[in-house]
Amino acid sequence: MKAENKLKWRVNKNIVSQKIEQTEQNVYKRSSAKKINKAVRAVIAVLLCFVFLFCIFNIKYLTPSKMKEHLSAIMANTGKGEGFPYRFSSNEVLEFFEFNNSDYALLTKNELIILNKTAKPVLNYTHNMANPIVRYSSDRILLFDQGSTKAVVLNQSGVVLSFTNDEKLICGDICSNGKIALAFYEGTNKQYVKVFASSGKKLMEWKKGSGYIADVALNQNGSMLSVGLIDTMDAVQTVSVINFAVNSAKQKGHFDLKESYLYELSYINSSEIAVMSNDKLSIINAKGVLKHQADLASLNTIQLFSDNNGHFIHVYSLYNNGIYQVDVYNSALKTVYQKECNGEIRFVNCKANTLAVLFDDNHAELNPLGSNITYSHQFENDYSFILNQGRTVYMCSSGIVEKAKAEKI
Repeated sequence: MKAENKLKWRVNKNIVSQKIEQTEQNVYKRSSAKKINKAVRAVIAVLLCFVFLFCIFNIKYLTPSKMKEHLSAIMANTGKGEGFPYRFSSNEVLEFFEFNNSDYALLTKNELIILNKTAKPVLNYTHNMANPIVRYSSDRILLFDQGSTKAVVLNQSGVVLSFTNDEKLICGDICSNGKIALAFYEGTNKQYVKVFASSGKKLMEWKKGSGYIADVALNQNGSMLSVGLIDTMDAVQTVSVINFAVNSAKQKGHFDLKESYLYELSYINSSEIAVMSNDKLSIINAKGVLKHQADLASLNTIQLFSDNNGHFIHVYSLYNNGIYQVDVYNSALKTVYQKECNGEIRFVNCKANTLAVLFDDNHAELNPLGSNITYSHQFENDYSFILNQGRTVYMCSSGIVEKAKAEKI
């Protein structure tokens, strides 16, 4: 081969090699770019899924003001405490309740304390109220001074709303979407109810005629208001329940219950109201039509309340002989569970189909509804309140909140 041809062949060979290398590099780059693009798309897809799920589970917070409040509550609720038992300045505990699924709140004579699940106090609110009353939804707490003028709405981050009233407060309620109902009195026999939006804007007002306001209740989305009145009709004490559509302030229905006095009103769904009185449980619809009714076994009632699973719990002593009875009804007012207790009952709670009973000798018993199983735990301290999460119980009294696990007996 001539030198010139050899040189040409070498040059061509080098050019071909360079082209092959360049092609391989381009293929590698394209392959790498495709892998990167796939990874980026996967990350974006995951983020979009998280955003979608966040929106679904937090749909009621998707406005700037609500989102700000929600995020402030989340931030306030972070941090780790020293665990239970939690000790605080000893004064009389008036209420002890679960809040926002995993927090625990206690109301005393001078403060409201919210603890997260690690017993960190995320809120210590001094209220200076003479007769503090608390009502709560899933994420807000209404605290008002019955007989005085002050009312506030709080969450873990502090005060969300504050009402400055010239009129004195009778009762109140708060629903899941943040609407608030407050009943006031001014002067002799002048009473009325106001409903406010979650922002504090007044939505409706109703002035009563005869009778005296005893309780108010809002359904879950705040579209319906029920007002419970005590009145005398034909010389007979009567409980009257009047239902209103909040957006129009128009009366939707009316229900009377004679020879009774009212314990509490509570919505069991968007349109049915439970009327809890001293001798009866009644379920009425928005038009005031009676749907279900059950006579209570005794007038010696210790507790009568509804839980979050549609149960009604009646605690009583039939003959005041040291034997106590707990009856549990479903939303159709059928008896689904009964428990006879030898020993004085201090407090009863019911959550997730489990009944928790605190006895005077400081032992607690847990009973899953519909079974014969009993879990128990003996405490050393005196307690006034009990809450339950499965087999775990939370006990509260002046100065301490304790946590323990009940064992099967």
